[in-house]
Amino acid sequence: MRRRNAHPLRRVLQSATPAMASVVVAAAYGLGAIVFSIASADATSDLPDRTLIDFAAFAGDGTTERTLERPAERLAERSGSRTVTYARSVPPTARASEIPAPAIPAARPRIALVIDDVGLDLAAVDRLADLPVPLTSAILPYAEHSVQVAREMRQAGHDVLVHMPMEPVGLADPGPNALRIGLSEADIEARILWGLARVPGAVGINNHMGSRFTRDAEAMRLALSAVPDEAGLFLDSVTTSQSRGALVARGLGLNVLERDLFLDHVQDASAIEARLADAEALAELRGWALVIGHPHDVTLDALEAWIDGAQARGIDFITVSELVQHTRPDQPQAQIQASIR
Repeated sequence: MRRRNAHPLRRVLQSATPAMASVVVAAAYGLGAIVFSIASADATSDLPDRTLIDFAAFAGDGTTERTLERPAERLAERSGSRTVTYARSVPPTARASEIPAPAIPAARPRIALVIDDVGLDLAAVDRLADLPVPLTSAILPYAEHSVQVAREMRQAGHDVLVHMPMEPVGLADPGPNALRIGLSEADIEARILWGLARVPGAVGINNHMGSRFTRDAEAMRLALSAVPDEAGLFLDSVTTSQSRGALVARGLGLNVLERDLFLDHVQDASAIEARLADAEALAELRGWALVIGHPHDVTLDALEAWIDGAQARGIDFITVSELVQHTRPDQPQAQIQASIR
């Protein structure tokens, strides 16, 4: 194909472009070095000697394209076992006096304490209601007094969840109206709605047992699709490492949390105290932890003895609906959707 001759002025501009680009790049690098030097001096003056500056740290928070145009600084402060991070955007033309001082988050470590299997033992319900911190009660919908228990827990300032029975691996009985592999979509929906009616005011559901049911992505899709918006939180108790519950829930747009620790697999005071110490350590390291216990006397004894000391050591207690405001999905949407196909 015959090429058209370029206009003389265009040839002049094209020949000048590399030189102009070099000048612009050099100026940008020079200005960037000045801003970086000033910002680093301001930001690190009060930090320990291990200060990290990572311009790529924002790649996972949905701001990747913006950070290419507007560099941001991410500074990490390591003090003991805690890591505090904060971000600060610096306009390319900012003067030293215009660069704002970084605001380190004042939030204390948080623990969301969830008690499963609530409702069968009314004496344990009273003890839970008397605990002096907000927590979350996961109430068995087949408990005779589940409606009254849900109301009492909410009056005590707790969140309540439907502790939905789901089919486990093996022969253990999860209880009446459990979600089972092979049920029709209509049956699954009816059982979810039954559970929600039995635990009024629930902010969401979590699984009771369910090591077989939660590993089946299609079964979980049918179950979680029936959850209404007002109860749109799914807490995966992670009773199997193969659970697909959290991924499916995220794909459906639900708020999602996953259990970090079980407190009382071993119903022994020393073992429970050790798990509570693990929960504190995780909260200190990551900023929060979600732990699940059960209304056993030994667990309640341990909690009653531990809570005041934990608060004195700087731990805040929050409910699951509060915790979900401080967390976000860590899986890209495309990956979530692909995982449940």
